[in-house]
Amino acid sequence: MKQAIDYATSVRLGLEHVSKHQQALADKLPFFLDTIDTGRGDPEFCLQRLSSHATAAALVSWFEHRDLNAFKQWCYVGGRLEYVLFRRQPKRWFPTYLLLAPLLSDHEGLISWFSRNDQPFDMERANDIRTAEFHGYQALLALRGEWETLEERCLRIIGHSPTKMKKYEVDHNFYLALARQDTARMEGSLSELTSPNVAKVRNAEQAFGFTEKLIGAHAVIYAKIAWRHGFQIRIDTPWIPEEWPPVNPLASYVDPYDFLGEYQVG
Repeated sequence: MKQAIDYATSVRLGLEHVSKHQQALADKLPFFLDTIDTGRGDPEFCLQRLSSHATAAALVSWFEHRDLNAFKQWCYVGGRLEYVLFRRQPKRWFPTYLLLAPLLSDHEGLISWFSRNDQPFDMERANDIRTAEFHGYQALLALRGEWETLEERCLRIIGHSPTKMKKYEVDHNFYLALARQDTARMEGSLSELTSPNVAKVRNAEQAFGFTEKLIGAHAVIYAKIAWRHGFQIRIDTPWIPEEWPPVNPLASYVDPYDFLGEYQVG
């Protein structure tokens, strides 16, 4: 019972935080859109702000209104904006958490594009277990179902992680279980990732200002990848909303901003 109360309090605080930011960003939408349309000022910054607004709107759609369709639509918008940023800056940083919005949108074209987006990676670094790029590239291999390569990389890093990367060993244990199609071990890894001692560290990483009190971002991503490959894993944790992992695309998706028409996903 204590865990449920603690999570309810966490959601209340998280939703208050996200709602305030959603409104503040919504008030600036005309400025962001004008900057992007005219090219004056800093369009990339404004694209990032639009992406933040989409993330906030998605979270409010679910945690306040329980509207799964609106949630997926806003995740699609967030994913589209990240896609535009990659089109404009192909070598920008590509950590695993940028897959969150595309995956949760269930938009096949968007997810397929992100799964093939190797361009940001220096492959020498992506193959070096001492780097953050190694961790980021694992997700693309998992999305693409490149099981032999994923398994080999997992075996190379598990038990040999540099000190600063040891907290990600649970991720590689999940990937190893996925590569071996071991559902029980996948569920075990995600249970560990969402356990109180691990979640309080992993949910609070720098990029998770909106999500840290609401979900376990990496755990959600991994659950979604597993479901996309047909492994209907289920974890008894509020940090992975049970309605999110199943793959059910919307009948249609809407691009709310005119400039998105210039960047069709291909």
